[in-house]
Amino acid sequence: MILRRVGLKIRNQDWFAVVVEVVAVVFGVFLGLQVSNWNDERQERRDERQILERLHEETGSLLQDVQEEKASLQSRETAIVSAQPVIFALEPARPLTQSECDAIWSSHIFRMASDELPVIEELLATGRFDRLRDGALKRQLRDYIRFRDRQRDDHAERTNELFRLHSRHPEAVYVALLPESEEYEPQWDILNDGDNEWVLRCDVQEMRESQFFQNELFDNIGRYSTVLNVYDAREQMLVDLNERLESLLND
Repeated sequence: MILRRVGLKIRNQDWFAVVVEVVAVVFGVFLGLQVSNWNDERQERRDERQILERLHEETGSLLQDVQEEKASLQSRETAIVSAQPVIFALEPARPLTQSECDAIWSSHIFRMASDELPVIEELLATGRFDRLRDGALKRQLRDYIRFRDRQRDDHAERTNELFRLHSRHPEAVYVALLPESEEYEPQWDILNDGDNEWVLRCDVQEMRESQFFQNELFDNIGRYSTVLNVYDAREQMLVDLNERLESLLND
């Protein structure tokens, strides 16, 4: 219809009307594009806000998991450090506490640390990573991805050839099914029958007399400082990331 009107005015040589019609059409197209761009920009900002909120939620949850895992590992390390002088005959022999014995028994256990931020994988898979406008936040996320992937690779090497001391040295570390008592903390509650409980036991004399046991215990506990250092680095990265996200959301 617009083209018919323009064509009619051209035949009538009404050039002023032609110019008005053309300007109106161009302006209308321009205005339509601007409205579309504005709507797209508004949708992208809404999407960015949702991404930031999810990142903040997932980062906070992961930080809590990492701190709990780190505290558990530190507790085991503290118990082992307490038992070391007794086992390696630097102090008079004494029975190990239940926590010390438990830590010796589990000295081969170094689980893969929690490290997942699912929203990052979603952003990379859908090509929406660049929806994030803050350059500092994007650098932090890229640094975390590199750190996470490197630590996943290192975990396999770091935990290679750990020794199950209770299987290799049953005379020194063993499990016992004992009558229920408040003197010790039972293990594996699901296997207890109500009258008896599974309890870990450590024989200090056997430990002190076995260089074989001491060597393998040393090999296990030598990993603690490295693993805890990695936990410290991961925790600090998540703390920094969480603070940045809080700042952006507050702004």
